[in-house]
Amino acid sequence: MTGADEPSSVGTGAAEAAENPHQNGVVSALDSPEFIAAEVSTRIDGFLTSKAAEFLAISPDADDIGQALLKFTRGGKKIRPVLLWWGFQLAGGDRSQGSLTGSVADAAGSLELLHAAALIHDDVIDHSDTRRGKPALHRQFESRHSQLRYQGGAEPFGVATAIVIGDICLALSEELFEKSQTILGITPLARELRATLRRDVMVGQYLDVLAEVVPLEDERIGERAWEVLSYKSAKYSVEQPLLLGAALGGADDDQLEEISRFGLPLGQAFQLRDDVLGVFGDPAATGKPAGDDIREGKRTVLIAESMKNLDPKQIRILAARLGNPNLSAAEVGECVDMLTDSGGLEAVESSIRGKHDEALSAVREWAREGSQSRTRIGPNAQKQLTRFAGALSFRKS
Repeated sequence: MTGADEPSSVGTGAAEAAENPHQNGVVSALDSPEFIAAEVSTRIDGFLTSKAAEFLAISPDADDIGQALLKFTRGGKKIRPVLLWWGFQLAGGDRSQGSLTGSVADAAGSLELLHAAALIHDDVIDHSDTRRGKPALHRQFESRHSQLRYQGGAEPFGVATAIVIGDICLALSEELFEKSQTILGITPLARELRATLRRDVMVGQYLDVLAEVVPLEDERIGERAWEVLSYKSAKYSVEQPLLLGAALGGADDDQLEEISRFGLPLGQAFQLRDDVLGVFGDPAATGKPAGDDIREGKRTVLIAESMKNLDPKQIRILAARLGNPNLSAAEVGECVDMLTDSGGLEAVESSIRGKHDEALSAVREWAREGSQSRTRIGPNAQKQLTRFAGALSFRKS
């Protein structure tokens, strides 16, 4: 579940665009997440529909690719697109000018396609059965293989198909980003930030895979956990979309640094919460089985913090169970108790509160009368960012 999904509710109001978003150099209000999600969803759907027609023209069998991507990318709150859009507005970008709305939506949509590609591959790597309460893509094609009585193994077919479709989705994300430059005029800085985002999430994925096979007693367990948290999710999910959007809106290095002081700690709080939900989350809300991260063998900050106070016997038990997909509910429950009784859960909750407060301190500075920040916001924008930070940090799914 690490870095895998998004909260089910991050809205800050009605699905509407901000009126008079910039006044005297101050960002008075931001477009609502609902408005942004609707704009981005429309652009993604139109783009993928055109691509599905291209696939169909190649072969009637290739229609499976387009239809799978259309279904996979529909719905959700579009967290990364919202943050890119807001980064653009925080930097003074005015999407209401000309045809900028569509181009900003394309740039934001490209992040959603990159995220979709990562999720498809992540589910294969983690042997996940479900995604958002539905069968994971590789499981869908595995079932299709069985239903149509294809030759060979159903599971290898599902895995191979998901890898290929994930690769196609990644390529399409690049194509949609390039499409956005027609109007936005993407700068070298924006290209560099986009490349860094793509690199970091892929390197973070490798670090996650590696962490799951390193002995639990490894002296770098805590350091490794923070590396995975930062590069696979915290930066890619929150900080880097904000920075990319700000670069597209004309931000310089100083303003990017200011925005990073909000984005990075919030991204870390977001992923720490994801780690908690991966063990303690309600399956009805998360769409994942209870204790899923234990069965998948995730070496999260939650595990690392708990290890500090476990005795040798408990460590041996936890090490033997982490990554065992066949654990009983009782065995998972014993592991959950260890993470609670050791103080690991409270340590992570404390870190979430600290990171959340750190992010909001940047927001308060941007809103302060007489602030010398390059990023200036009014009360409405401050309220939106504050609510959004709370939704990411303290969500239930």
